Amino acid sequence: MDDNEEVVGVVEQVAQEEKEPVDEVVVTIGEPEEENHEEHQPAPKWVKDLRAQNRELNKELREARAKLNQSAAPAETPLGAKPTLESMGYDATKYEQEIESWHERKRKADEAAAEKKRKEDEEAEKWNGKLNAYKEAKGALGVPDFDDAEEMILGLLNPVQQGIIVQGAKDPALVIYAIGKNETVAKELAAVSDPVAFAFAVARLEGQLKVTSKKPATAPEGKVSGNSRPSGSTDSALERLRAEAEKTGDYTKVTAYKRQKRN
Repeated sequence: MDDNEEVVGVVEQVAQEEKEPVDEVVVTIGEPEEENHEEHQPAPKWVKDLRAQNRELNKELREARAKLNQSAAPAETPLGAKPTLESMGYDATKYEQEIESWHERKRKADEAAAEKKRKEDEEAEKWNGKLNAYKEAKGALGVPDFDDAEEMILGLLNPVQQGIIVQGAKDPALVIYAIGKNETVAKELAAVSDPVAFAFAVARLEGQLKVTSKKPATAPEGKVSGNSRPSGSTDSALERLRAEAEKTGDYTKVTAYKRQKRN
């Protein structure tokens, strides 16, 4: 093998060692449509500002509804002050009756409060579990524009609709991404105000999702040619030959490689 053949072999080895490009994840609803390159562009600033305003309005609306529900909720039976013998006019019989009744009311009130807290803690634990699973899933999905899709959802769907997806979908992250990448579908779902109808609509949509992998455009394979590399780029083959020459003191291969590139 002459020097030129060995140089070409080094270049081919460097090309083979180049890292393969990562496949791009593509999520579509129903049959895949023709690729629209504009969909992959990040949302402009004015759109993000509008979505942020919508999120703030949704938050205020949620807080207002919570206050309204709280005020409309039936008031609990007041426990009342603990009876005293003095408050009963020093009537021992009446005092015994009232103190027994008070203790019974307190027992029921304590049981109701404990049960309410248990249910709240149970619901909070379930929700946090769903939320953590969603966060892990959206990171594992491996799409660079997930935040843009999520912003679309936060801007169009109300908190109840968002919660239905996170709690009810088999793969909430995938559903959020698919809807967020299709503004038409997102607006159609946002118009479904009935929670039950919304849940069924999301379930039908999830059944239509298709996930495929697309090979990104690859760079041309490394080869020896008469064209020099662009300014500022690194010739890994030349660097390897130079490193070998510095160890051996023989720059024959380096010279042959440079001559090969000039030809």
